[in-house]
Amino acid sequence: MTNEDIMALISQETGLEREKLAPDATLATLDISSIDLVSVLFEIEDRFGVEIQPEDIPPESTLQQLIDRITTGAKA
Repeated sequence: MTNEDIMALISQETGLEREKLAPDATLATLDISSIDLVSVLFEIEDRFGVEIQPEDIPPESTLQQLIDRITTGAKA
């Protein structure tokens, strides 16, 4: 699993263009709703076996923080 794999998945699940997904952008500034976040997290769990609770990812989190959380969870 690469950062690009994760960004592509986020783009697919949220409907946002991949080019708009900058690592330092926050979920709030990208207008990623809690429903979209849950959808992303379910897909992450299905594809990569990493379980993250939506309440552990606040709206002020950046995409890079989300990616770091996913990749750290995959190594655990």
